Amino acid sequence: MTLLIKESEVTNLIDYREIYNSLVNAFELFENKLAINLQRSRISFKGATLTFQAAAMEDYIGYKTFISGNFLIFLYNISGELLSIIESDRLTQIRTAILSVIASDFIYGDYSSIGIIGLGKQGIAHVEVINEIKKGIKINVFTQSKSRLEKAISVLGSEGISVNVSDSIKKICEDSEVIVSITKAKDPFIKLDYVSSKRKHINAMGSNIPEKIEVYPEVVKASKIIVVEDFIQTLQEAGELVIAKKMNMLDESKLVTLSSVISKKVTIPKEGITLFKSVGIGLEDLAVGKLIYEKALSKGIGNEIEVKGIWYRELERK
Repeated sequence: MTLLIKESEVTNLIDYREIYNSLVNAFELFENKLAINLQRSRISFKGATLTFQAAAMEDYIGYKTFISGNFLIFLYNISGELLSIIESDRLTQIRTAILSVIASDFIYGDYSSIGIIGLGKQGIAHVEVINEIKKGIKINVFTQSKSRLEKAISVLGSEGISVNVSDSIKKICEDSEVIVSITKAKDPFIKLDYVSSKRKHINAMGSNIPEKIEVYPEVVKASKIIVVEDFIQTLQEAGELVIAKKMNMLDESKLVTLSSVISKKVTIPKEGITLFKSVGIGLEDLAVGKLIYEKALSKGIGNEIEVKGIWYRELERK
């Protein structure tokens, strides 16, 4: 039987620290070639785009697919049995935010302030996660949309979360040790002079198609190290790196994987700009999907449904 886990059930199973640990474990496996990630593929037709990203680790193989904001994880065992279908919109928001925290922790280290640029549902999730995992940290926020700011303040206020509202991108960059950009911007907005102090770390989380870019090429060029999830997928999808490469402003020798950073195989510079360019990969979705499935199974949560995917004649049953 296949376990169907709905959004409301997923939300009740989410534990930020457990997701943090599951992602770190997945990248450690990836570094040791005990997990694999398949580059994302997309198909677009009449304005709709279906995305597919897959991975395998331990005794699991699976993928996430999404279209028009509908996110689903399909989890199989290595025998090919469909174990679970997981609704994963909220889970995607949370794993993205926690990934941002992981990158900041392992690349920058200790920090007392963080700036979030963009306050859509992903930006709000970042604030929620950071407020819980990094208790006492100063959270600065910025969005150009007044309505989004008002909505975010209302949502966060109802959860007892307070933030410091910056009046410009320059100001939030100056006031924050770690900067997170989580927008749908097509034009860059993080300039080199905004982050040219002694030490800054940037998590560029918003762009995963070449046509979108949040960070100016000059920042990419000036970065001491550029951390990515998957070399091939990032160089294909990350707008910041695609543009910088075209302009001869990308030194690929600076590229390292997050898995190598987590495994402490890379020395991180203690001065200058460090950059984490995330595009989101299937391995992350598999890791959190596995966690949610195993928790649901142990707690008796979810609905069992019969999904075979195999046709046979009545006589073949006998």
